[in-house]
Amino acid sequence: MAYYFANYNNSSAILDAINFGENVSCGYNSDFKEYGVISFDLNGSRQVVPNYAVPKMNTSTMSGICAANNSLVLSNKSYYSWTTSSGGKYTWTVNNGRIGWAASESLLAENTNQKGTNYKWEMHKASNILSDLAQGKSVWGYLYSNEEVLSVCEKVGISPGFFSIDAGAGKYTYLLQESGKTINVDAKIKQLNDINWIEIGYKEGDTFSVYGKEYAIDSSGHINVSAEDEFTSTEIKYPSRSI
Repeated sequence: MAYYFANYNNSSAILDAINFGENVSCGYNSDFKEYGVISFDLNGSRQVVPNYAVPKMNTSTMSGICAANNSLVLSNKSYYSWTTSSGGKYTWTVNNGRIGWAASESLLAENTNQKGTNYKWEMHKASNILSDLAQGKSVWGYLYSNEEVLSVCEKVGISPGFFSIDAGAGKYTYLLQESGKTINVDAKIKQLNDINWIEIGYKEGDTFSVYGKEYAIDSSGHINVSAEDEFTSTEIKYPSRSI
């Protein structure tokens, strides 16, 4: 408990250590039998803070998680307010692309049944979707339905079309379709740029229309699409093959 004793009058330091620490967990500690603790790794040592001493946070002073012009930018190592469908407000953190319920509050919350709709399960899904997007991961397949992805995106102000997200792990650009399917634009552009198109039947000068902007195959067999280009379409159109 060295960190706690050194900072027991500094609630912000204690909260930051818990919420932005590594390997954070909550449970029983044999050295402190009379109370539970939240433990975390800090500078190579394992630290604990008694459950009763974890400071509470006031979500009313925090900004909500909200995109502007289909761009969601969140400050790293920061706190935000999240409102559930039932109207409850909870403190969320942003930590190197991980977005979700603050550990200092979530680890001490009462247990709830994860079947059906409840605030913990609702936030769990939303956190996973936003975190995956913020880390450039795929959000379609067996983990979430397209409807769930679309619902979470709409909740934070992201509408169908191109959108970007930056939450401390770099900026990622996506295309959100009306169905809720997302396409990682950065990954798609890299794929298009990496292919030698001449080797697979196209010829120098053949032109691709990538999201409304045209790119011709150069002498090396490649096209050079930039994620910084201004796109006006959601489609990719390929030229006819020469063979």
